[in-house]
Amino acid sequence: MRHFVTTLALPIVLAACAGSPEVETEPTAEVPEAFQTAEAPEPAAEPAKQLPDNSSLPSILVTPAQNGKGISELQVVQNNPMARAMMEAVNEYLTKKLYDVKSLEGDANLNSVVQMQNDIAETDEDLSYLASLALGADVYIKFSGNVKPGAISVDLNAYESSTARLLGSESAMDDDCGGNDQTAIAECLHKAARRAMPLLEKKIKAYWQKDLEQGSQYKVIMNIKGEFDEEEIEDLHDDIAAGLKKAFKRVNVNVMTAKTIDAIIYADGNEFPDSQSVYSLIRGMLKGKGQTKKINLTRKLILMDIE
Repeated sequence: MRHFVTTLALPIVLAACAGSPEVETEPTAEVPEAFQTAEAPEPAAEPAKQLPDNSSLPSILVTPAQNGKGISELQVVQNNPMARAMMEAVNEYLTKKLYDVKSLEGDANLNSVVQMQNDIAETDEDLSYLASLALGADVYIKFSGNVKPGAISVDLNAYESSTARLLGSESAMDDDCGGNDQTAIAECLHKAARRAMPLLEKKIKAYWQKDLEQGSQYKVIMNIKGEFDEEEIEDLHDDIAAGLKKAFKRVNVNVMTAKTIDAIIYADGNEFPDSQSVYSLIRGMLKGKGQTKKINLTRKLILMDIE
């Protein structure tokens, strides 16, 4: 608020002697301190606008539920207006809440990374979790919808990216969505998805705050490609398991075979600020035991070869 200061003028009468033949120089009259003109203070500068801090929130990927072998999530969204309407509804909600929202359409290398993991793991399971890891998401939300005459329903399921653990589910229905107009149905799906989000968000936040105490999560997949005999493989497994457990706060080994080691590690964020620092430690740990090759690094995923 600007402060306006009124300047007070004090009339000063200087009397001269009537009979004085000379006019003397007028003495300078001192204005009492209380009446001196005060300078208006500079208007207070407006505080710099701070960008909202979303560092305490997980990054999230929204993806359609699996729709059959050979059909990618990206293809579903690109070819199905109903799926796109649901995805956009959830993305809009999360964006307004300041979450870092990852996009299926934002990374040209997504399909190649997912295919690489599929080849390594030799599995036909739903690999939505890998898409989220490849894009650097902490959590992914899978959505599906059901359209019947006069009614629609939407199901949302949230998962932890590193482990594919279910964090929570929510549903919403709209039994007043008649007609076969595709635009109207898409709008109903959009509204239903947004109605389901607040309760699901609470479950995600509860998980995230608890999980932060354990450390930053990374999924590490090691593809063993070198010529190792059975005893060397056993020694390699022991060395890797012991080294990981010594270096990180917690380690969960999902798969350990002659071809693959698949683990989740929980790293101290102060000591290991990113996936490169995690990879560097593992690489140093394996010197003299095998050569390492970095295949792909994202914010949450480390793919590497051991030869």
